[in-house]
Amino acid sequence: MGFERIRYTPLDECRYPVGLDVYIDDLLSLLDIDSNDVRFVVICGMGGLGKTTIAKALYNRIFRSFKGSSFLKDISEEASHRKKGIISLQKQLLQDILKKESDITSVSGALIKDRLHRENILLILDNVDDAEQLDALAGGFNWFGQGSRVIITARDDYVLDVHKRNIGKDIPIYKPKELSFKNSLKLLSLHAFRENEPPEDYKQRSHEVVCYVGGLPLALEVLGSFLIGKVEEWEETLESLKNIHGDEDSGKSIKRYDDKVFGKLKISYEKLGDHVKTIFLDIACHFIGWGVEETIFLWKACELSPRLAIKELVQKHLLKIEGDNYERLRMHDLLRDMGRTIVMEFSSKDPTKRYRLWSHDEVFKVLKKDKVRPICLHLFLFTFYDN
Repeated sequence: MGFERIRYTPLDECRYPVGLDVYIDDLLSLLDIDSNDVRFVVICGMGGLGKTTIAKALYNRIFRSFKGSSFLKDISEEASHRKKGIISLQKQLLQDILKKESDITSVSGALIKDRLHRENILLILDNVDDAEQLDALAGGFNWFGQGSRVIITARDDYVLDVHKRNIGKDIPIYKPKELSFKNSLKLLSLHAFRENEPPEDYKQRSHEVVCYVGGLPLALEVLGSFLIGKVEEWEETLESLKNIHGDEDSGKSIKRYDDKVFGKLKISYEKLGDHVKTIFLDIACHFIGWGVEETIFLWKACELSPRLAIKELVQKHLLKIEGDNYERLRMHDLLRDMGRTIVMEFSSKDPTKRYRLWSHDEVFKVLKKDKVRPICLHLFLFTFYDN
C-alpha cells in the first residue's frame, strides 16, 4: 500500500460511531499534537471494547497534521506468520512513511531509527501482544522526529510494562470505559432496527439484551446484526443470555472474561448453517489476511458456496472485508479466538488427529511424526502457502 494513498485517504471507520467522541476528546488531550516533543500513548483494555475502532477514528481526525502516517493493523496476527512477521511490518512502516520499498532481510530496529528519526509522523500500532513487537517498530522516543505521535492498542498491561522498562520512560495509558446503558441501547438498536431507539414493542426485550450483554460494542454489534428481522429469535436469544449469566454466577462453566464474551458471541455462530460454520472456522484458523478470491477458489474446490457464506458472515458482523484494490478477509481477534476455541473443544487434543491446525509448532510436530494422512486439506494449504 503506497504512501500517497495512506497519507491522503482516511481509514474505513465503523458504520455507527456511537460514543466515540468522548474517547477521542480524552486522547486528543493526552496527545497534545501542537507540542513538538515525541509522545507515545497506549489505548489498553479488554477485547471487544472497540480499541481499534477508537484508534481508526483518532487517526482520521489528526493524520493530516503530520508529514507522514502509518496504521499497522492487527500486529499480533501479522507477527505470528514466520514468512511475513515483524520484517513485513517494518517494511510496511518504512514504505508508508518514505514512499518507497525498503530491502529488509532481518529484523532491524536500528534501521527504523536511522531512517525515521527526522520524520514527523503519526504511527498507530494496533493490537500489540508482545514487547518485542514494540521494540522492533517503536523502540524509543528518539526513533522519530519532532512532534511525532505513536499510538498503541493492546489488551495486556504487562506488555507495556516491559516496553516502558526498555525505553526508560513512562507512557500514558488510556483505558476506555464500556459504553453507557444509553449508548449500548442505541448501538444495539442501530444494528437490529436501523433506528436510534428500538420500536415500542421491542423496547423491553432490547433493554434486557443490553443488561445481559453490557457495554461491549462487539457483542452488541454481533447480536444486533443477528437479531435484525427475526422476531422468533429474540426470546431464544434472551434465554441463551440468561443461561450464560447463570453459569457465570455459579462459577462452574464460565470462569474467564473471554469465556463469558464467547458465550454471547456464539449465539450468532450457532445459528449459522453447517457450510457457513465451516467457512467461518476456516477463516478464524487459517485465512485472516488472505485475499477473498484466492480463498473462494479453495472453498469451491471443497464443494462449498463461499460467496454466499462470506456475504452472510459480513452481514452478521462475524467477518470484515477490507482493502480497496485487493480485498482481504479480516476478523476481530475475539471472534478469531472464539473460532479457534470451538475447534479445540470439538477436536482431539492430539494435533495429529485434528482437522485444523494454525500453530506452526503443531504443524511441524505433526510433520515430524509423519502423521500426514488426510487429516486435513487445511494443514497442507496452510503449510504450503505460509512457509
